[in-house]
Amino acid sequence: MVSTTEQAARDKALRRENKVAASQNMLVRTRAKLVKDEPPPPDPLVALDALRRAETRQAWASWHREQAERHRATLTDLVAHHESEAARLE
Repeated sequence: MVSTTEQAARDKALRRENKVAASQNMLVRTRAKLVKDEPPPPDPLVALDALRRAETRQAWASWHREQAERHRATLTDLVAHHESEAARLE
């Protein structure tokens, strides 16, 4: 059987442990709230990926502009050829 003194000591130790646990829980909740409101640190790989995507888009845009010029030149020549043939045949 546990004496009254031993039981009182156990109860006191338990209260202290509960107080420490409650304090730790409050610290964890407070830190979690702070972390939630902070923006995440920038990831250098994300920035590098965004840069590569931008460069790729620019390269494709340039290619399409140049291709449009090549088509325009070809079609202009084709139109001129067909108009001259039609005029020759009339």
